[in-house]
Amino acid sequence: MPKVKPERLAARRNEILEAAETCFARQGFHQTTIQNVIGESRLSAGCIYTHFASKEDLIQAIGERRHAHDSALFAARGEELSPLESLRAIARAFIMDLQKEQGLRSRRVALQLWAEALRDEVIHEQVTNGIRKPIAGIVELVKRGQRLGIIDGAVNPRAIARTMVAMFQGLVLQRLWGEPFSVAEATGAFDLLLAGLAAKRTSGSTK
Repeated sequence: MPKVKPERLAARRNEILEAAETCFARQGFHQTTIQNVIGESRLSAGCIYTHFASKEDLIQAIGERRHAHDSALFAARGEELSPLESLRAIARAFIMDLQKEQGLRSRRVALQLWAEALRDEVIHEQVTNGIRKPIAGIVELVKRGQRLGIIDGAVNPRAIARTMVAMFQGLVLQRLWGEPFSVAEATGAFDLLLAGLAAKRTSGSTK
């Protein structure tokens, strides 16, 4: 039997994850069955089970996929930007993702993962690891801004990082609940936060 090329396997795996995410977003983890995923993907049961042994494996893979997506959003900032501009670009990338159908679908699944993290140790570790990377990245940007004299040295980098992540998580919840959502208002709120981080310039400062 000829071997299946790795890229073909990866494409098929992604098809399955797309179908599973659609089902999970529509019906929830507990109401979705492997049969639902088979129907959504239009693939055979054998194909599904070749890649995933159980629904739990699918859920974990969906979580990994979502965190990879968030990492890509975080990495989208330009390297030529200043630390404050980089933080602004990150905030905008995440906010704009909430306006996209796929981004919103992913957040519906994320909300379920947050709930599952309260009872499942594997998903708990996955979810907490998923926020550590953006927090660490924001911490480094704030520290770099402080070294450059752009960001107030009295600012606690980790506290700011957690606040930014918490603000975004709160927007996710409100967006999923159907609360009024304005991109301009959300980005404006982040801009106010970032403006408060700027180093205070004394009269006559040439910086």
